[in-house]
Amino acid sequence: MGEREIFSGYALNAIDAKGRLAIPASFRKVIERNSNAPHLIIGRHEADNCLTGYDRGWSSRLQARIERDEARAQDAGQAYDRHTINRRAFGLVEDIGFDASGRFILPAFFRAKAQLTEWVLFLGVGQVFELWNPHVCLAADHIDTDTKDLVRFLLAERGVVA
Repeated sequence: MGEREIFSGYALNAIDAKGRLAIPASFRKVIERNSNAPHLIIGRHEADNCLTGYDRGWSSRLQARIERDEARAQDAGQAYDRHTINRRAFGLVEDIGFDASGRFILPAFFRAKAQLTEWVLFLGVGQVFELWNPHVCLAADHIDTDTKDLVRFLLAERGVVA
C-alpha cells in the first residue's frame, strides 16, 4: 500500500433538515486520492459525542490495526472484546456516496447520535476526520481552548451565537 494522504484543517458547513451537507473540498480530495471512489464511511466516534469520517481505503488498515491490538492484548494476557470492536468499526457505519461537489445525505441515525441540526464542524485529525455539532464541541470539557476559539470564530463568521 502506498503512502496515504491525511485529513487536516477544518470547515463549518450547513446541514439541512433532510441531512444534506457538503464535505469540505480538501477532505473530498483526500477521500478520492486514498480510495479512488466518491464514497466516505461515517460512524460514531469511539469516545466523543461526534462522528468519524474516512475513506474506504482506511477500512482495511483499520482491520489490520484491530488484529494487531488483539494480538498484543492476547500476548499480554489481557481481555479483548473483538466482537464489540468489530461491530462498532464495521457494522455501525454507513458507506455514503457523494456527488462531484461533495454533497451527500447524512443518515438520520447518525445525525441524531451526534446532534447535528444546523451546522457541522469538520475537523481533520490525521487518518480520519471528525464531524461535530459546534455547540456540543464547545460544551465538551476535554476540548482544548484553541479548538474552542476556532469554533467560536467560525460561528461568529456565520452570525451564529456560540
